[in-house]
Amino acid sequence: MKAKATTIILLAMLLTHLASFAAGTGDAGDVKTLKPKDWTVPGVEMKMKLIPAGSFTMGSPTDEICRRGDEVPHEVKISKPLYMGAYEVTQRQFYKLMMPKDYNYKAWQYKRGPIADGAAYHFRPRPPGGRIMFHDSAVGGKLTLDKPMECVSWHRAREFCRKVTETERKAGRLPKGYIYRLPTEAEWEYACRAGTKGPYNVDGDYTKIAALKKFAWLSVCHGWGSDTGEVGKNRMPNAWGLYDMHGNVYEWCLDWYGQYAKGKATDPTGPAEGKEKAVRGGCFVLPRNPKSADLDKIVHPFLRSASRYRVPPDVGYYGIVGFRVVLAPVVATERQT
Repeated sequence: MKAKATTIILLAMLLTHLASFAAGTGDAGDVKTLKPKDWTVPGVEMKMKLIPAGSFTMGSPTDEICRRGDEVPHEVKISKPLYMGAYEVTQRQFYKLMMPKDYNYKAWQYKRGPIADGAAYHFRPRPPGGRIMFHDSAVGGKLTLDKPMECVSWHRAREFCRKVTETERKAGRLPKGYIYRLPTEAEWEYACRAGTKGPYNVDGDYTKIAALKKFAWLSVCHGWGSDTGEVGKNRMPNAWGLYDMHGNVYEWCLDWYGQYAKGKATDPTGPAEGKEKAVRGGCFVLPRNPKSADLDKIVHPFLRSASRYRVPPDVGYYGIVGFRVVLAPVVATERQT
């Protein structure tokens, strides 16, 4: 009888553990106090990593490779911990939450285009030898739902975050004062660096494409032949467990793009107004140096940790721009925009 009772207890413990795992890594009560290192958002199944509070130098030194003038180094403090998506938001996650249930995926094709349909540009593999930008149909091709969502405007990405927030608030899983939203530029770069100070968030020979491809999804562009890759597949994460912070697709940030404010900053949110939103992390396209046939002679100014680019927030047809979600404190700009 004693052995039987022990078996029943162990079975109950196992079932409890499995139920917790199904709902997401970590306990919902603990997530409200930001304790677990890992958390999976139920429903959309977004894997999140805990990013500790801390300080870092945002921007880049004047001698960094491919450096641009909008990367002035300055000290930044991230005063509170936050969770960040381990991966860029996938098409699977986005469509489940944002697309109509009767959406005709089977009929989707490149030549009809994502602008009208709300789907990603890299939604199906192109036909062998096909040029997806013009006349070739991709009807019947395998869905690529684990690639990052792109062809999504800043407003649409923000709407996705709001829906996740509403669901988690109703479920009673939101930490007090926290919401799901796009990261600020400072949060993005802090999380990307994960304590590193060099051009990229892992060590390696940055002059070699093979070394970059260990942690960044890259594709040398031949005409329209480049493509996104499944999030995190066969690539190294940074020290905080984040994948694809370099390459694959640019990621929307909450901030308006502008020059950095002078001096030290705590939880900066960028300019109060602007015309373009900041995007970070570079994308899969590797522009070839026109003066060299050497594949390792690549000029890519936007792939580094400090690199900045900008896109108008209403643009929803770029197959190189996606987003990543954070569970982070509410900020003033999020209330106003």
